[in-house]
Amino acid sequence: MLPHSNRQLPFELLRASDRDSIIESHLEKYLPPLGLSSVGPRTWIDDSRPPAKRMFELTLLKGAQLRARWGFSLDFVPHISNGQIRWHRSRKTARLDVLIEPNAKVVPQMSFLQGAVGLQHDLSALLPAAVGMLKETWRRGQTEAGMLEILREIRDSHTNVFPFEMYSQLPLTYALLCARLGDLNSAESELDRYISRRRLQPEVALKLKELVREHGQYKT
Repeated sequence: MLPHSNRQLPFELLRASDRDSIIESHLEKYLPPLGLSSVGPRTWIDDSRPPAKRMFELTLLKGAQLRARWGFSLDFVPHISNGQIRWHRSRKTARLDVLIEPNAKVVPQMSFLQGAVGLQHDLSALLPAAVGMLKETWRRGQTEAGMLEILREIRDSHTNVFPFEMYSQLPLTYALLCARLGDLNSAESELDRYISRRRLQPEVALKLKELVREHGQYKT
């Protein structure tokens, strides 16, 4: 949680509806000028530049904590659900394929354990820093080469909360971006590691390999 004088506030766990109402009121100050609109509790999207949707989320954590995440949802990247390939191309189903999730030393977590005053203070302290960082992410990710460079930085410099391989979408997105940018060898190598780690069924693995080869014929 953010360091602030509100640590002395009494314990007061906010109801979900009150929590999300406070969050939305703060996000409305920062995100509409960037072209984003709300698609659900704590999730905002700009889908004006397909095939990439810019996204910002405040995700719920254990202990009544919240963490900021942002990046891109890509129409050409699927996900695996119940062992099958699925797509998330609509505003409602979009999920982060290029995912920035800084640790608490960079963008502190928030808490809704100290009532409205505590949460409002945390939001006021967190959002300006997070918005500055997400604007830089979106600037760098204007091209698919830029998105790939962002993923390399996450993988090699460990800039996210969790290791690169622990994110279900990052390795798959990396492989498909490599293919689209003409590096089919790296794409297939990354996909093989992804398939092995996820222990995917042979028919699903085959479809993903076909998808990578299809994207290998695409040039940005």
